[in-house]
Amino acid sequence: MRILFLGFDIEGYGGIATYSRYQIEALKRLGHDADIVSIDKQTDGKLLAPGLAHRKLPFANRLKAVATLVREAIAARGRYDLVMLNHVYLAGLGWLVKKLSGTPFTVNVYNIDILTKLPRLREAAFQACDLVIADCNYTIDWMPKYRDKVPPSGLLYDPVDVHYFKPMEKSAARAELAKHYGWSDLAGKFVMTTVAAMLLPPNKGQRQTMDAMAKLGDKRLVYIIVGSGADRADLEAYAAAKGLSDQVRFTGRAPQEHLPIIYAASDLATLIARGGPGWGEAVPLGLIEAASCGTAFLCGNEDGSPEAILADDPCGFALPPLDIDAIADAIAKLVADPALCARMGQAGIRTVEKVFAFERYVEQQGRLLERFTQRKANAA
Repeated sequence: MRILFLGFDIEGYGGIATYSRYQIEALKRLGHDADIVSIDKQTDGKLLAPGLAHRKLPFANRLKAVATLVREAIAARGRYDLVMLNHVYLAGLGWLVKKLSGTPFTVNVYNIDILTKLPRLREAAFQACDLVIADCNYTIDWMPKYRDKVPPSGLLYDPVDVHYFKPMEKSAARAELAKHYGWSDLAGKFVMTTVAAMLLPPNKGQRQTMDAMAKLGDKRLVYIIVGSGADRADLEAYAAAKGLSDQVRFTGRAPQEHLPIIYAASDLATLIARGGPGWGEAVPLGLIEAASCGTAFLCGNEDGSPEAILADDPCGFALPPLDIDAIADAIAKLVADPALCARMGQAGIRTVEKVFAFERYVEQQGRLLERFTQRKANAA
């Protein structure tokens, strides 16, 4: 099929951009011809995939963006078999193309953006889409609670490149961290890590993890916090106030090539988010990347995070996100039982291969688009 793939910041950083790039690669592997257009909202010039988009449109401001999208919709008439949009905020473009030429469109949704009331026109455009692509079952299950009509929906989990995020001998990984960050004191330590943007309001669980550390008072615990954002200064102050400055280490936004090393050097990954309207995670990419490297994890139990844990082969614990006692108990259990930690790490490798590997993502993307390829064949 000839597909227009249009989305925000396709060459940039963040979970939506990463998801979009995997989706584009899947389309290519499936043999589709994708015309890739990026609407660039990020203005700091930091790109992770420069040159991927065939065209780039500046966001500028909301009014100019709407005018740009209208022009794109008019130009797209009759040129494509399918329009794919990486965010519900772009649903209006798909709706307009469909009105002008009957071209079907899909919309990617993520729980924070879709599990809420939308403005009336955006809601109407969303309801006109031919397929909603959601990144977890939690989002699919909860959408009817926020809207009267939900279009046909399909599941497409965030994928992991298991050839990139792969196990590494722990002492070798820690030696690499010593080389890059000067941390030569990790032998005999129980290392935990959180990889997440430090957004406001905070909801990645760094404070709960530090609260659990303070409760345990175990000097063997080292906590590596990876990421940047508006919450960093307050997180650093929080660590100091808890008396953990010598145990909590901040990397800032680590280079992508450091992430597999950090995960492999860790005994435990944590990302413990609260759920509810406008809150929560799908399946946190930082946790399944860690699992792919053989690292156990802790997550919250109020959103899509538990979907990363298979009941018959658990690779982590899903916990009430504000229950510091439960978080501390889980950490203490894993510190005391290295064999359990190792078993969960091995279960994570199996889980990712079974559910979250990029190959599974390509297969599922193909299944979701079969209805459109069949439609094209029937029209021929």
